[in-house]
Amino acid sequence: MTNIYTIPSGVDFIRALATELWRSSRQAPFELADMQIYLPTRRACLLLRDAFLALMDGGATLLPRMQPMGDVDDAEFYFASDAIDFNIPPALSPLRRQLLLTRLIQKRDAALSPDQAAQLAVALARFLDEVQISGVDTRNLPALVDRDDLARHWQDTVAFLDIIVAQWPLILAEEGCIDPAGYRNRIMQTQIRAWTESPPTTRIIAAGSTGSMPTTADFLQAVASLPNGQVILPGLDRTMDETIWQAVGDDHPHHAMKVLLAKMNIAHSAVQLWPCDDQPASVARRILLREAMRPASVSEQWRTLTQNDITPEALHGLSRLELDHTQEEAQAIALMMRATLETADKTATLVTPDRQLAERVACLLLRWNVDVNDSGGMAMTNRPIGSFLMSVLSVAEPEAGAVATLSLLKHPLAGCGLSLAECRSNARAIEVNVWRTDRPEQSAWLPTFQHMLSPLTNAWQHKRPFIEWLNDHIAVTEILAATDTETGADRLWLADDGEQAATWISELRQAARDFSPITGDDYAPLFGELLASVTYRPHRSTHPRLSILGLLEARLVRADTVILGGLNEGSWPPEAPIDPWMSRPMRKKFGLPAPEYRVGLAAHDFAQLVSTPNVILTRARRSGGTPTVPSRFVLQLETVLRAVGIAPEQLTPDTPWREWTRQLDKPDADTIRPCPPPEPRPTTGLRPTTLSVTDIGLWLRNPYAIYAKHILKLRRLNDLEAAPDASDRGSLIHNALEEFCTLYPRQLPNDALHQLLTIGRKYFSQLADNPEVAAFWWPRFETIAEWFVAYDGARRDNGVVLLKAEASGQILLDDFILKGRADRLDSLPDGTLAIIDYKTGAVPKDKDVEAGLEPQLPLLALIAAQGGFEAVKAAITSELRYWKLSGGRDVAKDVEIDTDIAALIEAADAGLRDLINKFTNPDTPYQAVPRPAYAPRYDDYAHLARLKEWGRSLAES
Repeated sequence: MTNIYTIPSGVDFIRALATELWRSSRQAPFELADMQIYLPTRRACLLLRDAFLALMDGGATLLPRMQPMGDVDDAEFYFASDAIDFNIPPALSPLRRQLLLTRLIQKRDAALSPDQAAQLAVALARFLDEVQISGVDTRNLPALVDRDDLARHWQDTVAFLDIIVAQWPLILAEEGCIDPAGYRNRIMQTQIRAWTESPPTTRIIAAGSTGSMPTTADFLQAVASLPNGQVILPGLDRTMDETIWQAVGDDHPHHAMKVLLAKMNIAHSAVQLWPCDDQPASVARRILLREAMRPASVSEQWRTLTQNDITPEALHGLSRLELDHTQEEAQAIALMMRATLETADKTATLVTPDRQLAERVACLLLRWNVDVNDSGGMAMTNRPIGSFLMSVLSVAEPEAGAVATLSLLKHPLAGCGLSLAECRSNARAIEVNVWRTDRPEQSAWLPTFQHMLSPLTNAWQHKRPFIEWLNDHIAVTEILAATDTETGADRLWLADDGEQAATWISELRQAARDFSPITGDDYAPLFGELLASVTYRPHRSTHPRLSILGLLEARLVRADTVILGGLNEGSWPPEAPIDPWMSRPMRKKFGLPAPEYRVGLAAHDFAQLVSTPNVILTRARRSGGTPTVPSRFVLQLETVLRAVGIAPEQLTPDTPWREWTRQLDKPDADTIRPCPPPEPRPTTGLRPTTLSVTDIGLWLRNPYAIYAKHILKLRRLNDLEAAPDASDRGSLIHNALEEFCTLYPRQLPNDALHQLLTIGRKYFSQLADNPEVAAFWWPRFETIAEWFVAYDGARRDNGVVLLKAEASGQILLDDFILKGRADRLDSLPDGTLAIIDYKTGAVPKDKDVEAGLEPQLPLLALIAAQGGFEAVKAAITSELRYWKLSGGRDVAKDVEIDTDIAALIEAADAGLRDLINKFTNPDTPYQAVPRPAYAPRYDDYAHLARLKEWGRSLAES
């Protein structure tokens, strides 16, 4: 064959193709219109059209017909034979196929939920496509398990695949359709037969494809066999020596073309060079890449490389940039792309298989109001319409809590028939007054909102057809999206993402028309699984000179600056996928390609793109906090450079992108300074004149917290749906002990432990649904109860009398009221008091009590000395005790403050009076943590005081 050509890498493929076709057709005006050109993708067809228009320079002509091989359409293929039957069944829609496979999988394994079966259906559909693309016969599947050396689970897997052997063909016949991959094969095979029956006299060109799929390879071979057919391969190295060519394997850029040329029985050196303008720099770059991509089996030749083999021209326009993390890489790429716009008519393209990196770059470009075209789109679930549809299902669930409800009510699309301001106001009122308070109030509007959800919530546990669930779901969503001025349908479906969502929902109605009845518990995750596979691609106009492309879309695309991002192992090339259906030996026996063939495709894309005149390679050293490994392609490139004495650091770009990136968001120290520590000085009339003994310790350590709590009247809101924590455990234990001591103030019953455990169960049952309470808290309470009964009983036997549990009291100090609550007041045999505080957490240290930083017990003793406790006569306190009731390693123990109690009380009295006098002065500020060494362990107002801002600046100074 003499009609096999190649356009070398580094040459603008589309421009070179268009230029030669335009030149060759100038002598025959209608020759161009008679051509049929096949290209890999629709994007390539559009680029070729634009290239022709640029060559015409405003003139008029008829363009050739251009058809993407990767997205065939029978209406666009040209069949030139009346003897061929063109009645090909239509392709089954992917959504319908997924649901049909889901139904088959559930019949096979009833234990799988619908969403799990839908996930498995995606993998099964992918396997079906691979089987049909590879041209193997599913009827050969049973032969894979004839051997006894296979593990049992592989035999079970092949038995499971009987779905596609025995049942799936019947389903397709019933549907009157065929699989999408099978449809593509049939169309191309029909075209091949048509050409065989009646070879066309017009010029047929297949360009840009490597023939990696068997049917595509057959198609290219058929084009090459036509009298006027031409096949133009992308980036074939015609000068590669035979040693390298024979060693080319699955992971080499030329593997697919090697297989194709072998199929055509033509040597790679016999492939002709397409007429094009090839620059010396491109030739030098190709030599560098040829060596970098040299197969491992012949890589020993690197030792013989010299500087004469790799000339400096190969590095012109090639640079490499390593960043610390993914966000920094994305910011640097965005900066590069933005810099391109400073030069008129210059273009830039980011090519990356890393979807997260692509999305980051697109978002970062918005800071300059640059809306870039990301060909990969984004998941519909990340769009407002997708998240709103899922939020409705989350709230409709009978067990839905505060988080799900507020997520819906605060969603931008939520209106609930009200104005947006009124809807948000109701949401905030419900949040604060119902779910974030210890004393929930009744909401007048919440029942109205719940009534809107009733079509879903009332039927949640009933089995209904999928279509009924979908219709009610959409109806409720429209009700919740409506405002007082707009209907829900207008707010949901008129936007760009809403329009695409509406189209998908219409398709879903058709695809799920006969799906089995399910409950709401099954419908919600199944709908979410189906929606997650929908990709949103905006129709809005984006910047004409910037683009973000995946590897498939980037083939044959050319830009002034090409940035290859995410060059790490696992991303580029991708990890060899783990086949859930077959082991490697089984795949080989069945006739499927090895998983490494994807590496070869990625290598070809890399080689083609790196050959462009101006290319920047980027990678992040860490991703998500985990170190990354550079792409093998980059490492091979660096190895070749080192072999000829070129340090890879020479690839560092001249422009300091890394430094500019780090400076971009760094605040200017001269203009941005941290705020000073807060020092509010309210007037005397606003300052608190009543505090509890626990507040006094806070007053000493953090006066600003007293200001926020008692003057600003701010209280920390409860967390939404918070899991029970240590404070809840302490409350349960305190409540149980209080009730027990109140019931038995004088003498303990014979079954005291049983009685205390009975009381404890009553309180702990409030959290019975929490597994942590049952597994950890209750066993510890049993330990605490056993110790408490034994220790309290011994004290009573020694003459100690329980005066009161949870005793409240107060005293007046001049014009200041001190309040307190003692967990327990005991009368000792000598008539003095013992004040006991239950501690389910850490016990204060003696030194902190003596220093006055933990004045709770001494101040309670001061109240007792002045007769401030209800129904308790004034008495001297001789014992201050903490009963540590953790139930952990120490089980429980009695900790007595071992110091002069009288002196401690006197010091606490004097210290409190000094504190009162000090803060009575209106010039005394309420400082935040005046002594950092004594800062409280928990501070609910640290964010309000901006402690981390000025506190860090003071530490740095």
